[in-house]
Amino acid sequence: MGNFIKKDILILVRDRKELAILILMPFILIAILGFALGNIINGDSVTLDLNFALVVEDDEASGRSKVLEEIDQSQLPGEVKAQLLQAAAEIQPQAMLRGVIDSEKFRQLGSYQELTLEEGKRAIEQDEAAVLLIVPEDYTYNMLRKMLLDSGDGARLLVESSSKYPLSSGIFQDVMESFSRTVSYETALGQISASKGQMAVEWQTTESPVHGGVEFIPSFDPIRSIQYYTFGMAVMFIMYAATSIASRAYNEKENVAFDRIVIAGTNPLAYLAGKAISAAMLVFLQLVVLFGMSTLCFGTFAGKSLEFWLALLLVMAVLAICMGGLAALLTTLNFRAENYRSTQIFGGLFVTLLSFLGGSFFPTSAMSEAISYLGGWTPNGAALNAFVQITQGAGMERYLDFIVRLLFLSGSMFIVSFWLFPRRRMF
Repeated sequence: MGNFIKKDILILVRDRKELAILILMPFILIAILGFALGNIINGDSVTLDLNFALVVEDDEASGRSKVLEEIDQSQLPGEVKAQLLQAAAEIQPQAMLRGVIDSEKFRQLGSYQELTLEEGKRAIEQDEAAVLLIVPEDYTYNMLRKMLLDSGDGARLLVESSSKYPLSSGIFQDVMESFSRTVSYETALGQISASKGQMAVEWQTTESPVHGGVEFIPSFDPIRSIQYYTFGMAVMFIMYAATSIASRAYNEKENVAFDRIVIAGTNPLAYLAGKAISAAMLVFLQLVVLFGMSTLCFGTFAGKSLEFWLALLLVMAVLAICMGGLAALLTTLNFRAENYRSTQIFGGLFVTLLSFLGGSFFPTSAMSEAISYLGGWTPNGAALNAFVQITQGAGMERYLDFIVRLLFLSGSMFIVSFWLFPRRRMF
């Protein structure tokens, strides 16, 4: 078996075209995708000219006055009534909204003009503004009434968008929905606290406005785009290494080399095991080279701890075994079908499909939950998820499930391969 492995490695090393496909091409794609799509993966700000019009029809003073009057005339206990009156006097619904659209992060996306309703409608019709945001009449009254008295349907913001700016309109709508969810969440907290006789939620005044945006605090370190695409391209191109080994195995069958090996007394299953081990070794070396080159040229994993590298090596080893199982399966299918069709179909169609499902091109979180789940059960997708978790500094309990999936897929492919592989000469 050792001679089989040595032969496969030597033949591949001498094939410059194959080496270019397995090493050079993924490295070039890592550089292109890692830097070209950096803003998307890194979460950096994207340059966007989001100009919108703001129309305020609400009379804040009048709305506040009506709510104060309703609280004063209510049958609530004196202490609770006093707290509600103080909250009604301090809460500034319009200031909460302006805290979002006047924030520094939002201003990086664009700017706005405050117009009359007629001017705002004209701006939308003439595509001078991407979005028209209307603060309707009784906005303050409806919000305070809902927040403090849990009465009515709450406040509504009206948004009209221009068909010429679908991206800007979509982003603006997402921001406003985030603002609405934040206000609703704080309202619910206030109502729960009030029901317990407490005022645990401190409503912000105009001196310290409530910013309606939602700030997400990640539990783990963010992953950089160059790191993500190093993993994404690596797990994609290792599948080509498996197809390469399987194709060479069928070449040996066509050249009657396999039959001579069987005649010499070698167990056919030992031959297949040699191919699997060759593929596993090749894949492991391919991963080492790609990760090493990426680190040397781009500083991808520079400064990482020993714990990180040991975890990475563990997943790399399990993934290499899985690709050995894939090479054995493709070899078996080729021998059974007596043609190259299995590796041709897999290399031409299934590698791309699996790469898409596994997230090699972009994170599966951007796709549906069903696709994301399926991708997690592909060899490349499971490995990519494990690599990402390790890079983010997660503990082993976070990526152990993906290692188990790889071992399960490996065992399944080995069992099918050794069960179906021909055990006699092929002529």
